Amino acid sequence: MINGYYNLIVKNYPWYVDEMRGISIGSEINFDWIMAINIRVELMHVASSQTDVKLKTRRDQETLKECSDFMLFDDQNNFLIHNEDAAPSIYKSAYLVSCKISSSDYQGVSSPEEEFTCYCYPGHLPGNAFGFNSAGFVFGVNATYPKLMVTNSFPRQILNRLMLSAKNLKELEKIFRTVPCSYGFCMNIGFAGDDPNILESDWNSEFFNANSESTRQINPHLFNYEIAPTENSQNTVSKHCIISPKMFSIDKNEDNFFTSQYYYHFNHYERIKIDEVLNMSSMRRKERTELISPPTNLKELLDITSDTADSSYPIFRTPRKNDPSELQTIATALFDLNRKTLSIFVKKPSDSYQPLVKIRIC
Repeated sequence: MINGYYNLIVKNYPWYVDEMRGISIGSEINFDWIMAINIRVELMHVASSQTDVKLKTRRDQETLKECSDFMLFDDQNNFLIHNEDAAPSIYKSAYLVSCKISSSDYQGVSSPEEEFTCYCYPGHLPGNAFGFNSAGFVFGVNATYPKLMVTNSFPRQILNRLMLSAKNLKELEKIFRTVPCSYGFCMNIGFAGDDPNILESDWNSEFFNANSESTRQINPHLFNYEIAPTENSQNTVSKHCIISPKMFSIDKNEDNFFTSQYYYHFNHYERIKIDEVLNMSSMRRKERTELISPPTNLKELLDITSDTADSSYPIFRTPRKNDPSELQTIATALFDLNRKTLSIFVKKPSDSYQPLVKIRIC
């Protein structure tokens, strides 16, 4: 299985294999282990599907579901917030990578020029958590858990890495639509750039239709994409836009293509109909969010991301002594798209509303 993924990646994106080799050399960890880390999603799925492999306990299956995202957009607000949920061990070992990568020749094929900043896990390629690139795109990843996995397609984390190279929305959406994914995921995307041409798109309904003629009058810059694998290696992708209340009043929304002002997403599919592993944590985080009045400002939005009212399945997650395998929220990323900044909290945001670090996006 690992060799199959390796051969597919080295044939199509050899520069990402070189990145993994660089991680291997720098960390002095065998390349095979680094390769395995970057297909961990697929390996975990296969292992947990085997009746003779007890990789996860029942409790783990209910809790090991990662990350929450919230978006708020109106005349005063323009935010995307991502809670990064991971094993407690990652809390002190994750790091920021900020880099500019020049194009290189690979037997007549040029690798892309790239510039991005990402929150990374040790051993992992960038793109698996949250970050931004020089085109002005910001992102937060939600894990999803379809029961279908196909091995003749690219590992999820390769698509996550590939999207960092996108220079405009058409390129980004082409990756989601045409690069076959082995397993599913969800992307929350915002745009903090100044050039509206970067956001030009031919995709103007929930599911892409190359023959559709757009009559949309909305100009969104906050998006949610759900991506699911199929047996024929053609991704199923659902696009959803978050727009201001003013835009909402000028366009029909008969196909549920957009939401006004406030949106959130967890670790299950909301729009794609697919057989999936539904877990209590994701469902309970959503249920709790639906009980809270929609936010009208940044403080109220941060309060929601910090919420612990459901002590068993809080939105802001903390490890519990009686459950050492429980995930915790290891970082909260606040993208302020108006001010073009990324603020990172490593403690509950509502404790002080003061981030550990603030970074200029573009």
